[in-house]
Amino acid sequence: MTSAPKIVPALFFLALFGLLISVLTPAAALAGEEDSRTASRNIFGRIFYPERIYAKPEHDEFLIQNSNRVAHPGAWQGQDWDTRQWNSKWTPEAAVRKFFQARIFERQYMRNGQIPAVEVGPTFYKLSDLDKRRTLKLLTDYNATFKRGYGAVALVDWSTRYVVGSYTPKGMFLN
Repeated sequence: MTSAPKIVPALFFLALFGLLISVLTPAAALAGEEDSRTASRNIFGRIFYPERIYAKPEHDEFLIQNSNRVAHPGAWQGQDWDTRQWNSKWTPEAAVRKFFQARIFERQYMRNGQIPAVEVGPTFYKLSDLDKRRTLKLLTDYNATFKRGYGAVALVDWSTRYVVGSYTPKGMFLN
């Protein structure tokens, strides 16, 4: 019974403290008003520095008059290996042979007798996406797969024998 009188002032103090905090602290910004970054912001979402000092540069904004003046290169344009610039001892045939020795590719075969397939090895997964695409392009160009009328090459995992993607003239598609 002696604890009830101690709880009343504690509850009154908590209510007063909560009211004081809600009045003195600024309201949190809405999610769509400003950048959603958390750097240099307090716990209520307000920025610590004045906006005029750290204003966004003009190039960050979309300007209609600058939008389509220069034609953009197509995806992957200019990123393929140019075998004409290679050392004369390093031919596409030697490169493909090295791809198989390095276990980037394990073997090539016709899947179900209709679809060309490349069994990718463990090293294939360690390559960057760009190098995966480059090695596949060099292999299909060397074998003239697309010139023979095939539209895609199935990529099969060496361990599970599952199809993990495909390679077409438009690019590499991984599942």
